[in-house]
Amino acid sequence: MLARMTKIDRLSGLRMRNTVRFVAHLVKEQRAMARAARRMPKPVPWEWAKPRLLPLLSGPAIDPPGLPTMRTAAGPGCAVEFGLDLSGVFPVVDALVAERWECDAAQLLEVSLANLRQRTSRLSPANLSAGALSGRMTRVFRQPGWAASLVLLEDELVRLFGAHDQFIAVPGRSLLMSFPIEMPLRIVADTVVDFEAREVTPLLYEPFLITNGRLSWQPPDEDLPEGDDIVL
Repeated sequence: MLARMTKIDRLSGLRMRNTVRFVAHLVKEQRAMARAARRMPKPVPWEWAKPRLLPLLSGPAIDPPGLPTMRTAAGPGCAVEFGLDLSGVFPVVDALVAERWECDAAQLLEVSLANLRQRTSRLSPANLSAGALSGRMTRVFRQPGWAASLVLLEDELVRLFGAHDQFIAVPGRSLLMSFPIEMPLRIVADTVVDFEAREVTPLLYEPFLITNGRLSWQPPDEDLPEGDDIVL
């Protein structure tokens, strides 16, 4: 049962079920990355990279020794890394590249958030998809690589999804989901796990909450609304 499962258990189970999908996606992504790399200047100058930089929520990862990915905390406290948008493919910025650009994590965050805001400002609620899951209304935002990053801009998230109380889930970087606050947490949990299972690299994030028009990130050891103790 989800309430008793650890993130390690969840990650192991998802990986076992997604082996074939992962390999197929990896091959496809590597080919797309190779095509994008051929169009990149070498080495990549900062002025070329700057308008393409976006903040990405960090998923489970251990960096190779001596090659750390540039990360920092942003929004409601999420770990964030930085990717270059190459037509939907996002190579991430490591410390060596950031050093060559003479940029620290704070500078990368400032630029990438400005780029993200520029993109989200062009969106309207019409860009969301509506649906029903387990008999409950839900809304979904999909955008390759950065849909989940919308949680880093509280005002834009509330503008698009509304200020009413709701759960926000990010099964993967390309998917953000809203569930009504009245939806039983066990159903929210089961639904999120189902969508995580479809992701090659699920984020495995705890749920976010919008309450009274403000976004928060629910720690797993605190009580969730309605007295339900199920943890995503």
